[in-house]
This record gives sequence, structure tokens and C-alpha cells, in this order.
Amino acid sequence: MAISYYDEAITAKIKGWLADSSALRVLAPDESTRLFQIQADDSNDSPLTLPLIAISRNNDIEIESTIKQNKSFDGFIIGKENARTAVHLNVIPIKTTYQLDIYTKKRIDADEYVRQYLFKLINNPQIIIDIPYNGYLVHHVANLRVLDTISDTSDISSHIFPGQFYKWTIQLELQDGFLFSIPRKPGWRIGGIEVAIANKIEDPACDDVLFKCDTNNLLN
Repeated sequence: MAISYYDEAITAKIKGWLADSSALRVLAPDESTRLFQIQADDSNDSPLTLPLIAISRNNDIEIESTIKQNKSFDGFIIGKENARTAVHLNVIPIKTTYQLDIYTKKRIDADEYVRQYLFKLINNPQIIIDIPYNGYLVHHVANLRVLDTISDTSDISSHIFPGQFYKWTIQLELQDGFLFSIPRKPGWRIGGIEVAIANKIEDPACDDVLFKCDTNNLLN
């Protein structure tokens, strides 16, 4: 699913705000799903070190429109490969939420990280995703909205962080999100049409509009 591209874009955005010298580690959603299964780092048997941000995504993805529409079936034409084939961009709007869990050893550090990231997320909500599909690259801009409540969840025990630690949780809503499809579809051309329109005011004897279509010239 294209949802993984949003995971990658959000992770890149969070990591992009870190200084090169920062000790803060950021876990992407796919890494965070294994967070409580991790017993040691890659080098030895010691526990994970703090500070750390774990990004996770809600298991539920809301499909905002489940009715067949032009945008889901016959969307924008973004290219033509030849006279008979057009490339369409079809979309289905979605919405989901992400969670940032910020772990630190000291309370003052947790407060500082939360403050910094709230300002950054509220003032810079855009994320950019690039989806390669069928030889095309879809460039899409979505937005993150910080939900109204942040939570101090330090009292939730964690076996991977022995001793005292502090944890704050920020929730984000993905807005302007879509699932994408870029199918190649046969183009249609109608030829051999003759149309004659008679003005009934000038020629009252004319009862019908002449419309002839030569279906032999339809191309599919």
C-alpha cells in the first residue's frame, strides 16, 4: 500500500530536524512495531539508550469515500503514451493518525523535546511523498495536524528501559492523504461525425436535428 510512503516521509521529517551531533535516535513505524521485542542493540547485550523517539501508526486507516467516483475510477490524465493509450491518476482519500513517543532519562529533557517538536510540527505541517508507479513519479504534498491533547505516559512500564525514564506522547493526524493508482487505459476517438443544425424559427418545416455517427470509425 502507498501508506508506507507516508511512514517514510514522516520519519524523514522528524530526523531532518536533528543536528548531526544529536544523541536522539528516531525509530520509524516499522521499527517501532518491534520496539518492545528488542532486548539489545546491534552490538551487544545492553539495553537501548535514551533519548529516543518511536513513531507508530494507528492500525486503522479511514477510507473517507467508499463510493465509486470519477477521481477513483477515471481521474486526471497525466500523460499519453500513444494515440490509443492514456495514463490516468486515480485516488482514494484516506485519513489515519500517527503517534510520537518521546523517551528520555530526565524530565527536563522530555519537556524540551516536546516543546521543540510541537513548535516544529505546528509551524511546518507539510510532508512530501514521491510515489514511483508504472514508470511515472507522483509528487504529493500532505499535511500533519497535531491533535489537541499531548500525554505524559511515563507511568507506563517498559522492560527495555530499566530504571526511571520519562515519556511523552504526541498524536498527529494525516490530512490530505490518498491511495494512488496510475493505470494505463485505452483511449477513445470518435470520427466520421456529421452535424447539421437547422434554426426552427427561420425554417419551421424542420422538425429534427440531423445527427449521424459512423461507428466503424470508433477506436478502442
